[in-house]
Amino acid sequence: MLERLRQSLALRLALQYAFVFAFGAALLFAALYWVLADALESREKTAVERRTASLASAYRYGGVPGLRAELSQDTSPDVRSFFVRVIGPANDTVFASVPPDWIETQIQRVPVPEAWGVTATREISTVRIPQSAARDYAIASHMLPDYHLLQVGRSTDSRAVLLAPIKRAFVGLGTAALGLSLVVGFVLAWRATQPLRAVSATARRIVETGDLGARVPGATGRGELADLARQLNTLLDKNASHVRVLRDTLDNLAHDLRTPLTRLRGTAELALHDGGKPEEAKAALADCIDESDRVLHLLEALLDVSAAEAGVLKLNRDRVDLRTLVDRAVDLYREVAEENRIAVTVQQPELPLETSADSIRLGQAVNNLLDNALKYTPANGSVSVALNESAEGFVLSVSDSGPGVPRAEREAIFRRLYRGDASRSQRGLGLGLSLAKAMVEAHGGALSVGDSPSGGARFTLTLPRDPRALRPLESRA
Repeated sequence: MLERLRQSLALRLALQYAFVFAFGAALLFAALYWVLADALESREKTAVERRTASLASAYRYGGVPGLRAELSQDTSPDVRSFFVRVIGPANDTVFASVPPDWIETQIQRVPVPEAWGVTATREISTVRIPQSAARDYAIASHMLPDYHLLQVGRSTDSRAVLLAPIKRAFVGLGTAALGLSLVVGFVLAWRATQPLRAVSATARRIVETGDLGARVPGATGRGELADLARQLNTLLDKNASHVRVLRDTLDNLAHDLRTPLTRLRGTAELALHDGGKPEEAKAALADCIDESDRVLHLLEALLDVSAAEAGVLKLNRDRVDLRTLVDRAVDLYREVAEENRIAVTVQQPELPLETSADSIRLGQAVNNLLDNALKYTPANGSVSVALNESAEGFVLSVSDSGPGVPRAEREAIFRRLYRGDASRSQRGLGLGLSLAKAMVEAHGGALSVGDSPSGGARFTLTLPRDPRALRPLESRA
């Protein structure tokens, strides 16, 4: 638990935030301390300089008597706290006014000559600037017109002493704020990184148990981390869908391959036990070739679909008239339609509808759509093929009067080897629609399914007018 906490991203974020907070607070206090100290010093300096200017003016107009009169006019404690001295050119003191707290008085007993037989006492006064750790002073000088020097000073409280309570308060409050910010930051960071821990736990569960159904819980909030959890869940859903499709494809492929391979083996065994008659052996070889062709056709179709979906299918583009592809498909399945008494109608313009396409690949798509419509249309039904031009490009629709496609299966029918419940009894490999969709998308188009006005299904094939609208991979192929 301790090791996990030490490696926790939330703890590292909280420590980083606390360090940034402490550094910022220290810079702020340093700036505040410097501003207050400078303000106190400036205030004392300004007061002394103002008093010096006032006394210099009084001396200029009245000399020492004027200076003495100026000092005697105001007897407030603030004025009496100033030290005033005038020094002559010979460095002698011409005038001095000393604050009471600057004077130290000592009483000494002084002996009188022995002839008198008595002793006397006298007072000795000493002027001392009161400077200590708790006291400081400020002095200003001004040169008078008669070359006398005026000095004005005042004792003040030490700025360090005045600001000491502020420093103590900052240390105490700063320490408490730092601890509180660390705790609150850890809690907030722990909550903020909860989606990351959920993502990590889900990934670990999938790796350790192979449970592809595991999802990140609680991916319903806001922000980048919640969006990350939702995107991961979407990715897991798609991966699970791909794995499910892959499993279904393998199951269907195994089922579709088992039948022709079983027939192939049975035919070969029958030929071996027929006594070596050439006619029977030739017929068995013909059946083996037919079954082999069916298997090869299945595999080739799967490879074509995979190449088209991957965008690496080679297309031999040329100018193709889409009406020609429709006419070829209708002619190819005309006999099938006549045998099942299905009426096939074609609607297309008289002018050519040309585009850049691979006539063989795109023809496969058109043939598969018409084959699918005839396969599910009952006897005496109808199939309609319509080719039109729109503002976006070209639209080919194939409609039938069959049972239609349920809404729940309209996406699944385009998957490889998918066969719905209604198609189990029909011939085919389950690759016709997926191959058609892959070929259409390889040409930059789209294939969709909907309801036909006659009650069956309508497959709509759209192709872009401009070949430059195709996907980059396919255009490079």
